[in-house]
Amino acid sequence: MRILLTTIFNYPHEGGLSTHITTLKQGLEELGHHVDVLSGSEISNTRNFLAIRGPGYVLNKLSPGKGQLYSDDRRQLFIRNRLRQIGNGYDVINTQDIFATLAARGHGIRVVQTIHGYYTYEAISRGAVQEHSTYARKFKRYERYAYKSADQIICVDQRLKGYIKTEVNREANVIPNFINTSKFDLSKSDIQSIRMKYELPSEKHIILIPRRLTEKNGVIYPLYAIKQLIQDRQDFMLVYAGSGECLEQLQEYTHQNDLNQYVRFLGSVPHFDMIGLFELSDLVIIPSIHTKGVEEATSIAALEAMASGTPVIASAIGGLKELIRHEENGLLFQEKDINELTSLISTLINNPNFKDRLSQQGKKYIINHHSHIQAAHAFIKTYRSV
Repeated sequence: MRILLTTIFNYPHEGGLSTHITTLKQGLEELGHHVDVLSGSEISNTRNFLAIRGPGYVLNKLSPGKGQLYSDDRRQLFIRNRLRQIGNGYDVINTQDIFATLAARGHGIRVVQTIHGYYTYEAISRGAVQEHSTYARKFKRYERYAYKSADQIICVDQRLKGYIKTEVNREANVIPNFINTSKFDLSKSDIQSIRMKYELPSEKHIILIPRRLTEKNGVIYPLYAIKQLIQDRQDFMLVYAGSGECLEQLQEYTHQNDLNQYVRFLGSVPHFDMIGLFELSDLVIIPSIHTKGVEEATSIAALEAMASGTPVIASAIGGLKELIRHEENGLLFQEKDINELTSLISTLINNPNFKDRLSQQGKKYIINHHSHIQAAHAFIKTYRSV
């Protein structure tokens, strides 16, 4: 098949969506299919600034949400015009967001939309639009229209499938998030080089937070837990790998509570280095929370950590509780429960045999249930069903 993956967002970029596109493309191509990607990255920097980001910024200052809607709609128009230029050279368009779906309508090509999250609620959560506002209602109308327009819908977990059923009364296929499991086995020299690059001490337990620094990712809670942990031991380092609007808040809390020697902020990290960070870490925390209607999907960072053989402690919400079986292939805690999170961290650090068993079972589970080849077969089956 000839397949086009589309998104209005930049590609590649930091985050799970970009990883999803890259890994799906690899899997489909390994099965012998032709795959191209059309994204917002094709918009020139000048045009993006003058016609999209600049006006969008000004409009959002005047009325929160207006600029976001304007920017996304302009990007939709760009994708639509590029699809007209490309012609009917594809068997299917697999869109990755609602505006890419709207752009794909009317070109005579089957459209399958993959849903990664709640578009409107996530815009509200990150402050791009105000809850209950006129623009929040407009976003919701766009969202529902996109769900109705697609020929078929794929969701990355059961929770999103239920959301689509509630919003537009449509049945969706579920294909859980996935990764290329063969990449997670770096050499000792590569891992050591990455440790040295980021100046991570070998004598300390490394606790990794591989998250964008946003409210919905609950990134403040590991800091609260660390403040409790240092009362009993000091041989650990909390490492944040990611950027986002909560960075200043996290740095301020770290400084005010004299935690600087226990915390490191790396910013955005290239994917190869992320693999090394997963493998050298003692444990990974995915502390996501409910916020403004948003709930974590099946975290790709959690999949990658487990594939690396590193145990994961995650909030018991959304797709995370579908992925992790408590005390079998990882650990779950109630969101925002600092005492429980602190206890689980201590349990893993103090019980190496238990930690090793979780590591082995987690890696085995990902290889058996979340490989990119298995997912690619499922996507092809869905494409052909339209």
